[in-house]
Amino acid sequence: METFIIKRDGSREPFSADKIRNAIAKAFLSVGSFATRDTITNLSRVSITHDTTVEDIQNQVEVALMAERYYSVAKAYMLYRQKHSEDREVRDKLNFLMEYCNPETNAATGSKYDANANVENKNMATLIGELPKSNFIRLNRRMLTDRLKEMYGKEVSDRYIELLNDHFIYKNDETSLANYCASITMYPWLIGGTISIGGNSKAPTNLKSSGSPIWSLWSPVCSAGRAPRRSS
Repeated sequence: METFIIKRDGSREPFSADKIRNAIAKAFLSVGSFATRDTITNLSRVSITHDTTVEDIQNQVEVALMAERYYSVAKAYMLYRQKHSEDREVRDKLNFLMEYCNPETNAATGSKYDANANVENKNMATLIGELPKSNFIRLNRRMLTDRLKEMYGKEVSDRYIELLNDHFIYKNDETSLANYCASITMYPWLIGGTISIGGNSKAPTNLKSSGSPIWSLWSPVCSAGRAPRRSS
């Protein structure tokens, strides 16, 4: 049965051990060294399961090179990956620029990264606003996944990204570092009321009593974000 791997663009292709062996051989040559066929075969023995990602395969090659103490080759292989990553990013940006300039698409559908791009016309200002959004998305996801790993472990963090990419969950506006909106859990208020955050409501005792005091929650929450007034 043929094994398929996941490419960086999300597409699937048959696994090819020759690509790994060729990349390892080029890494050796780049540092003025030569690897025998047996050495390359040994280093290219990676663990492959159905839908293993290209990134995971290359990570395994790096680990194998370091384990065998081919440090200079491992460094060359890492730099090779980094160079190709930068080339792909530049290519993707250029493709986005050309597509964004396509007059057949409007400003909203021309936004590759932001479904909330509420603009009517495409111009240089909207284009400049679009270009850094992919970087903001990566940065925001990294901060969030690091926090998830710290609180719940790597499995939950990986599952979050998986569900996000598969559109099972929606993360509101990852394209900016500025606060767009906030979500507030009602659990502490239902347990202890709003007194601890400056409100005057005690914990509700039934469903009916939990309805009206909710409005007293907004005042302390909203005022907490305001700058203190200067005394005259």
